[in-house]
Amino acid sequence: MRSLFLALSLAAGSAGATAAEITRVEDCAPAIAADPAAAREQASVWYRLGGGTAARLCEASALEAMGADATAAQLLTGLAQNTNRVMSVPLRVSIIEDAGRLWLAAGRADLARETLASADRLSPPSAARLILRARAEAAEDDWTAAEASLSAALTEEPDNARARALRAATLRQLGDPAAALAEANRARAEDPDLPEAMFEAAAALAETGDTEAASQLWLDLIETQGDGDLAVLARRNLGAIN
Repeated sequence: MRSLFLALSLAAGSAGATAAEITRVEDCAPAIAADPAAAREQASVWYRLGGGTAARLCEASALEAMGADATAAQLLTGLAQNTNRVMSVPLRVSIIEDAGRLWLAAGRADLARETLASADRLSPPSAARLILRARAEAAEDDWTAAEASLSAALTEEPDNARARALRAATLRQLGDPAAALAEANRARAEDPDLPEAMFEAAAALAETGDTEAASQLWLDLIETQGDGDLAVLARRNLGAIN
C-alpha cells in the first residue's frame, strides 16, 4: 500500500477540500488505519464532491486494506486508462504499476502482465517494474520471460537481493540448479537472512544432490519463519528428501 500513498502524494495538487470526512490526502492513511471500510465510503463521498484522482487513490488504498485486491486493481486500471483525466506521466505510471501489483495479488497474473505492458508504453521500465513483471511471468510459469526481466532488473540494481533470489528460482525452474545455487548464494551475501534466498539456496542444493546441506538450510528457515508460506514449503520439501 505504500506505493499507493506515494501516488496519493503525487496527486495531492488536484484534490479540493470538501465537506466529506476525508477532505485531503493527509486524512486518508489515518482513516484507513482506523476503519478501512468506513474510509472507503468517505473517499467515495470525497470523490463525488470533487476530490478527483486523490480521492480515487484513497478509495483504492482502503479497498486494498479491506483485502479487496481485485476491486482496487479494477478501480486503478480504469483511472489510469481514462485519457480524459489530466495527470502527469509519473503519476499515471505509478497508478498502473499499483494496478499491476494488485492484479497479481488477486491471482490475475494475466491482467498484471497486460497492465504493466501499458506502463512500458509510457516510460522505460524501472527495476521495480521489471521485478513485478517477473513475478507475474513466474506466476504463469513463463520462466524464460521471468529470467529475462530479472536479468534486466539486476543490470540496474545488481545488489537487489530479492531480485537475485527470484532469479535463482527461475534458473532452477529452467533446469540449471548450479546456476541457481550461485545466484541464491549471491543473494544471501547481500542479505543473509532473506527467506527467499535461503529457500532457493536449499532447493538448489537438494537438486544438485547435497541433501544434507539443503535439509539444514530448510531447518534454519523453518526456525526463523515459523508458519510462513516458505516455512510450509520447506517442511514439505524436507519430508520429500528425508
